[in-house]
Amino acid sequence: MITAPTLRARARSAVAELGGGPAAVATVMRRVVIGFAAARGTTLTEDALDAAGLLPVVRTENSPTPDRLLSDYLFPDRSTTDDLVLEEIGYVYEALLEDSSRRDNGAHYTPPELADEIVAHALAPVARADAAVVDIAAGTGVFLLASARYLASACDVLIAEVVTGCLYGADIDPVAVDIAKLSLWLLCEDPALPLTFLDHRILSGNALVGLVDAGELPADVPDREGYADAMVAVALPLGGRPGKRLEEAYAALRRARRLPAPTVRPIHWALVAPEVMARGGFDAVVGNPPYLGVKRVRDAIGQELRDYLAHTLAGGTTRRADYVIYFLLRAAALSRSEIGMITTDSISEGDTARFGLGALLDRGWQVARAERSAPWPTAGVRFAKIWLTTRPIDEACLDGRTVPAITGTLEDGFSLPEPARLDLDVPLPHGYQGTIVLGRSLVLTPDQAESLALGPLGHTVRPYLSGEDLVTPCGSTASRFVLDVGKLGLEELAEDRALARLVRSKVRAERRRQFVKYPQLKERWWGFLSPVDELYRDAAELTHVIAFSKHSKHLWPVLVGSDHVFSNGLVVYPTQDPAAYAFLASDLHRVWAVRAGGTMLNTAYRYNPSRLRATYPFPTDLAPLRPAGEHLLAALDRVGEERDLGITGVLNLVGDPRTHDPATTDLRQAITDVNHATARLQGVDESLATPDLTASGFGLTPTRQRALMAALVAQNLTLAEASPPPAEASGT
Repeated sequence: MITAPTLRARARSAVAELGGGPAAVATVMRRVVIGFAAARGTTLTEDALDAAGLLPVVRTENSPTPDRLLSDYLFPDRSTTDDLVLEEIGYVYEALLEDSSRRDNGAHYTPPELADEIVAHALAPVARADAAVVDIAAGTGVFLLASARYLASACDVLIAEVVTGCLYGADIDPVAVDIAKLSLWLLCEDPALPLTFLDHRILSGNALVGLVDAGELPADVPDREGYADAMVAVALPLGGRPGKRLEEAYAALRRARRLPAPTVRPIHWALVAPEVMARGGFDAVVGNPPYLGVKRVRDAIGQELRDYLAHTLAGGTTRRADYVIYFLLRAAALSRSEIGMITTDSISEGDTARFGLGALLDRGWQVARAERSAPWPTAGVRFAKIWLTTRPIDEACLDGRTVPAITGTLEDGFSLPEPARLDLDVPLPHGYQGTIVLGRSLVLTPDQAESLALGPLGHTVRPYLSGEDLVTPCGSTASRFVLDVGKLGLEELAEDRALARLVRSKVRAERRRQFVKYPQLKERWWGFLSPVDELYRDAAELTHVIAFSKHSKHLWPVLVGSDHVFSNGLVVYPTQDPAAYAFLASDLHRVWAVRAGGTMLNTAYRYNPSRLRATYPFPTDLAPLRPAGEHLLAALDRVGEERDLGITGVLNLVGDPRTHDPATTDLRQAITDVNHATARLQGVDESLATPDLTASGFGLTPTRQRALMAALVAQNLTLAEASPPPAEASGT
């Protein structure tokens, strides 16, 4: 009997033997499907697949022509797949895509047991023989297979009836869609069903793009699908922004002789499932959308499509949020009752929570169940399980325990109001993102730095501090150096022959490749892309500054020398005031930064100082925190020096309940004192800011974090009511 790992390994080898590429993948997947059919007593032929247009193989004179030996290789000695679940067809396909764009775009195939769990909780409230279920990122159909089995069992009907009457799906990968159709055909175990029986229900295209409401189409349009496509085609270049330009573009369509085609393939759910949408939508939407963080979305799908999704699905609010919220918002537009999804755990953080779950809760949805974070079995990401409903519910389930309700940040309780933007005199300097050097040519090896530092322009060799350096021994200095010559002219650079030679040979060559993307570099190509002159101006008279890693497990400030060039992986506050340090180290700052001013990237927080300044209800003066800040800095230095640890190591030690040496105990007390001093200054109950040492670490319990956040939000809203709101800040 063939095993799953063996089949995957043989499929990879077969693709390699056939020369690789899409034709080889399609050829091998055909043989895999045929093998699964044979193991279930069903004859499936190449001719039948050709006639159905499934897994097409585009053959040329140079393409390989496989013969029966390929089947012999995949299934030698008449070995069968009797013991393999149908989902294994999709996993074989995944094994052939290790370097594919599908994986680059954040797609991960779901283990059947995870799909079964999501489906069971999502479909239980709507389990009927005529329930309509859709997966808008269906891949090879794992959730559709699970849905078919669940509904057939729960409603005591034939699986074929469920598949033909209840299921819909879509994916941008046409091969995955064909595999989903074939897997569902095999699940039905009815050879009389044509292979094309799901062509109108399982579709290849972008499920996020297209019309949901048939009322958006003019009544007298003869080609409704063509006209709907044309509406998308004219809206895409405008980023889907509502307004006069879009209205004029739609009006021009009415006069057009030829309808334009969009650059993406839309799926118009209003036309694909008119009877479903006419009754208010699908009973349930299930699935596992692609995993793309905010910084990867634009590169993966393009700015035009990203802006289109932001405006058509989220009112233009989501350009700083992860890709998953577009699927969540689309699911809500399609479902009239239930949503069950696997998502990244960033779903509960920052803008992703604010414009995703938070927006849906504002529209009347409720989180019925959630499990907040777990490692994905086969990839370096973490995920959450989310179940949403429009049903009235008296209680919810969070991480396996019953709670009265679940908030938009996946916490026990009811959601807090959204903080308002304030216009305060902030007693804290601006927090700057560090310098964007761009590329490697200006970054020096230790030998280069030592040699160039001896030359006439040696002062341009600067220590270069990164986020990694920040977590090495406390008060760390840079492990690398960078050439800071952007303010010099080429004539001045010529005074140092060795330096000028390096600039001409390496820097110029690298910059030429970057001019297309960064044309602003052409004028002074030997400088940094973003030098952040304001940061270094504000830090000029200081010996130290306060820095955060932008992506940090602990979100903790570090006092570092001001003589560095700071990388763009850092946020730097140009101050060395212990009072400012105390505030930035306090849990009041940390809770607000995480919940109202940042996002998650796997297990790390992405820090956003601009939102902190715009919304935090700052006191008028931080000076009363100075003694507590001085004590905290001294306690940090003592533990770091005694143990030779960086800030991450020190904080891990503080959170270890087995550690009770005097220096660590003193540091825990110093952290507590900073929290209490900040709470007093803020006018907040000190007990809310008291950290505990538990088996899970040292810090505020979730209950105290939430209560502290509620108190700060209340202050924010009180201040907002007392003064007019500031102008909205723009940005991408």
